[in-house]
Amino acid sequence: MNMKYYMFIIATTLLLVMGCSKDEPLPAPAPPKPSPGGSSGPGGMSGEGGEGAVGGMGATPEPGSGGALPAGQPAGGTQRVSEDPQAPPVLAEMSGLFYEVYEIAKKPFTGKVVEYHPTNVEKSEKVYKDGRLDQFTEWHENGQKSREVIYAADGKTTGKRWNEKGEEINSNKAKARGMQWTFGVTGNKMSIEQYRGLAGDLVRRGFGPPDEENGGVWVYRNMNVRSGTQQMTTVRFTVSGGRVVSVGVEP
Repeated sequence: MNMKYYMFIIATTLLLVMGCSKDEPLPAPAPPKPSPGGSSGPGGMSGEGGEGAVGGMGATPEPGSGGALPAGQPAGGTQRVSEDPQAPPVLAEMSGLFYEVYEIAKKPFTGKVVEYHPTNVEKSEKVYKDGRLDQFTEWHENGQKSREVIYAADGKTTGKRWNEKGEEINSNKAKARGMQWTFGVTGNKMSIEQYRGLAGDLVRRGFGPPDEENGGVWVYRNMNVRSGTQQMTTVRFTVSGGRVVSVGVEP
């Protein structure tokens, strides 16, 4: 064989080798190694019930509390809520719908929480100071103040009540309001039904001014009336011609 033939064989071999190498697929990349200790819950939230847990769901541990602060944990004014599936969710209501809360404030709440009657008249107002309920106020639908309670730091409370006419209900004078009554029990001396047929003045003398007066119906709330196995809290006296013609109770 001459030299030209050898050169032809070498060139052909090189072309075949280069062509095969070009078509050969690249090896697949190795999968990432899992981080030790598993992964956090949905949204990157995790926690083990540290201080400040709300609604049974623990907040993530803070630096210096014996636990590590997970990546993404806010260091400012909020803390993540645990995603423990066994714990009940923390819910907040907005416009009649409930939403799950994922973060809570670290600073105790100071401010007011207000509710309204369907007529847009203010119904109640709770005033909080440094996370503690400081004052609670309620109003009737006509705008008259219904109840006011002041909460002392030692847990003691002082309060007043008013009916829809703005008349203060003095529980010291209206001793019958604090008694345990019965309903539907024949012959019981503490039966609220014994007022049927009596003068309406005796009702006012014993129970004070009614919380609500609608025509001849006098409504007393926050009462203690036992009817069978149920505890009733509202009593309605229907008065006609100056006398009680009927007595009804409601839960």
